[in-house]
Amino acid sequence: MAVWKLFQAVFDAMWDAFQESNKTLEDYAHIAGVPQSGDMSGQLATKRQPSNPSSDLELLESMKISVTSPKKRSMLGLARTIKFVLRDKKKMEALVKELCHWNDSLDKMTSRLEQESARRRLRVHFSTANVDELQQLQAAAALLRHQDLEKMASARTVIERCYGSEILSQPPVGTIAQSDATVPSTESDFRLEMNQLDWQGLPFMTDQSRAMATHRGESIVVDWRLCRDDTWRRQNPKAFRQRTENLTKVLNSDLRALGVAVLHCIGYLDQSSKVTGYAFKVPQGVTPGQKPVTLHQLLANPSMKPSDVPDLGDRFELAKVLASTVFEILNIGWLHKNIRAAEEEDGLTPAEPKNVLFWPKKGTRDDWDLSKPYLVGFDISRPNQPGEMSEKPLADPDDDIYRHPDYRAAHSHSFLPSFDIYSLGIILFEIGTWRNVGYQGARRPSRPNLETHKSDPHFIEKIVMDGPVMDLKRHMGAKYRDAVMACLGQEFDAIWGSERTFENREERLKFFQAEVQKKVVDAIAVCSA
Repeated sequence: MAVWKLFQAVFDAMWDAFQESNKTLEDYAHIAGVPQSGDMSGQLATKRQPSNPSSDLELLESMKISVTSPKKRSMLGLARTIKFVLRDKKKMEALVKELCHWNDSLDKMTSRLEQESARRRLRVHFSTANVDELQQLQAAAALLRHQDLEKMASARTVIERCYGSEILSQPPVGTIAQSDATVPSTESDFRLEMNQLDWQGLPFMTDQSRAMATHRGESIVVDWRLCRDDTWRRQNPKAFRQRTENLTKVLNSDLRALGVAVLHCIGYLDQSSKVTGYAFKVPQGVTPGQKPVTLHQLLANPSMKPSDVPDLGDRFELAKVLASTVFEILNIGWLHKNIRAAEEEDGLTPAEPKNVLFWPKKGTRDDWDLSKPYLVGFDISRPNQPGEMSEKPLADPDDDIYRHPDYRAAHSHSFLPSFDIYSLGIILFEIGTWRNVGYQGARRPSRPNLETHKSDPHFIEKIVMDGPVMDLKRHMGAKYRDAVMACLGQEFDAIWGSERTFENREERLKFFQAEVQKKVVDAIAVCSA
């Protein structure tokens, strides 16, 4: 407790220093010709490698060089610049030294888990929809060598700018959108053509498959996604194309510093108006052409023996990575909307690709690396903005198991961040019991067969919450069980209800993230075998 209080004091001091630094930059950056934070990103990136503050001060020293010539501006501007160089520049130097001192002290005062938790709090605290503030944060984080804050600000900037471009692409209210044939084609940095890839076998045997290929000598996996109801696409073709382009930009961002377990997207392909493919690089070290296995395949193995269940430590690590990934995706302002491990098997269409992938450990063929899951299935995801729309998957009992009860009906509630946490809770439950939620009844004959309850929107509440979830304490411990119950108990929904008031949507999201971190992410992070 004493360590946490000490860290809290450091955190407060860092925040005060950031505020003072921001105020100084705001006072002079726009009116005195001092480079703005967004313009300094290139310089800052080259200055963040050294571990001492002297090189950071060199950047401050260079600020006076970029001030425009006195002949090209008024005497008032010159006076303000001189005031900055002679008085406030010293204050800035002191602030940089202070920030570096606090920054370098964190490792010495806290444990790894405390540091990770504190950094999550920092990312939530600084996350904003204001692009100007994000650019300033990105520059400051680069200066102080906080790579996670820098990448978070960069990714959120991409999302907010993408959201702005989607708003512009929406047809005005009361007008009819252009058809696909009349939408002018635009150049894209990410659109790929089928003949640009060297396919391993057939590109796709059906409209719903995952294909392996190579692109410019690198092994990739293409995640084909079928939209059965393309009404929104046909009504908003320009907005859909912009959404596809923007999603690729987001997944093309470097999110590793945030601990986000997603593959690096290099582009997208259009097979038809209903089928889109996203091309991802396979992880480094994977044998070229090696196909992944899904979490569903591991959980639903009918010949599974007790000895096949992964060690407790491996399951904890898997749960930590997935919980952190969903948390960070929400924090950068994005909704996944399709977190699940199940497959669709209606006898008419082949199984749809599942959304958590694994590759074998290096040098093996089937020893799957559970510490490195990869979340895919972003095809219906969207920015977390009021009024935003995207395609909703058609109702199917196997898929609906993983969806929030309020998002299953024909006239369902608009998607909320808490719905992704609910879906995460089901995945965490499956990891804890190491069996697919749809197979609970088969391994516990005394309980009802879940196949007969899949169409019930509250079947998780009636079947899982009333029995099996309590078994998690014996298998995974009380903290893990409580984290799963917090997800499935829908307690986070109340934060988005009208009974709670916040200054704005951004403050509501920050409170939501803080609660999820405390009750789910941090709770699972401390679990160990």
